[in-house]
Amino acid sequence: MFKNWWLRFGCFLCGYNYSLVKSCSEASKKSVKKYTAALLIIIVLWALIGFLFSREYLKLDNVGAFISAIVMVVVIIQVERQIILGSKNKWSAIFRVMIGLIMAVLGSVIIDQILFKDDLEKHKIFTVDKEVSLILPQRTNEINKQIIQLDSVINSKEEERLQLIEEITLRPTIKMPTNSVKKTPTKIKKIEIIDGEAVTVFKDTTLVERTYTTSSISNPKAEFLPTIDDQIEKLRNNRLELSQQLIDIRTTLSKDLLAKKGFLDEIEVMFEIITSSAVSLGVWGLWFVFFLAIELFVLMSKYGDKENDYDKTIEHQKAMRIKAIDSLVK
Repeated sequence: MFKNWWLRFGCFLCGYNYSLVKSCSEASKKSVKKYTAALLIIIVLWALIGFLFSREYLKLDNVGAFISAIVMVVVIIQVERQIILGSKNKWSAIFRVMIGLIMAVLGSVIIDQILFKDDLEKHKIFTVDKEVSLILPQRTNEINKQIIQLDSVINSKEEERLQLIEEITLRPTIKMPTNSVKKTPTKIKKIEIIDGEAVTVFKDTTLVERTYTTSSISNPKAEFLPTIDDQIEKLRNNRLELSQQLIDIRTTLSKDLLAKKGFLDEIEVMFEIITSSAVSLGVWGLWFVFFLAIELFVLMSKYGDKENDYDKTIEHQKAMRIKAIDSLVK
């Protein structure tokens, strides 16, 4: 089973029929192995790019980035099979060169962003400083408005507190009138005329006696002082937080902007670095040429090879199959 495993693996990658290749000449087997080596170079490279891109910019974990790398490998294999299994066609070659140019640009940009991460971070600090200078006045004005509003509320509360203290000082106690009622049962003597004679009659009644007094109590408004003090303390704490935000706002903005790592932002920074230095442009150009050469590796191998017995076998089987179908139709 493991005999010719490399040839089996190469046929799997390239889309060749292993049974046919096995019976073909050494030249056909050599072509398969050559395409396999070229494909492996491209696969390893784009698997690395897919993994790093997913982890750095899509914020996936290692498992998600690994799955993304596998998806990228499958796409690359399918694209390269179009060249390996297709015939030598001018338009397909032009189309593949266009794809190669696009993938070379993307690959070189992504790799440069990862390899030259420190240079990008250093350049990004200057860019962030410019952005902070634009955003800072607006944020500062918003915080200052909130501070002014809090100062107004605090002053109002403090005036209310002073007035309350003055009133309590002038009238620490207040007099409250109270009254008590005392009811005493008694009898009253009453003379009534009964049958023309004056008769003395005693009737039950209740004698009500009210007593009015005054008592001094503490001014009840003193109970409002702790509540007002708590409100003033909370307002002052809020003002202190806003003042601290005003002090730390530049540092906070810089951290927030640096923490947000965008792919397009880093492309812009990368473009500025490349266009501002001949050395940077030369390094990026080398990576671009390297990626483009790898992308066109399979295409050049395909067009550099002569037709082998495997291709002739495929064409022969195709011709025989068409001839058989035609004879059946007739």
